[in-house]
Amino acid sequence: MGYQQHITEHRRLAVLKLLNDAAAYTLHEQDIKKILSAHGQATGTDILRADLQWLHEQGLVLASQPGGVWIATLTARGGDVQQGLSTVPGVARPEPV
Repeated sequence: MGYQQHITEHRRLAVLKLLNDAAAYTLHEQDIKKILSAHGQATGTDILRADLQWLHEQGLVLASQPGGVWIATLTARGGDVQQGLSTVPGVARPEPV
């Protein structure tokens, strides 16, 4: 696995974990960007939106674009993946606790 793929997979897992910890399992894209940046995973808007679209296509989040901004909500499947109960190629597995 290449370094960039590794970074992408861990960023996607981080997004799922953020949504799991959010009220109603939902966050605005700007909130996701701020939290990722605060945790050393700063990313551009285009990359984050591509990740949200990909996660949506995999059924891990429900992503919508009201007014041109992205809102993401964790699905049950996404919750399982972020807990390590199931796997999806393209998302890192969480580290054992």
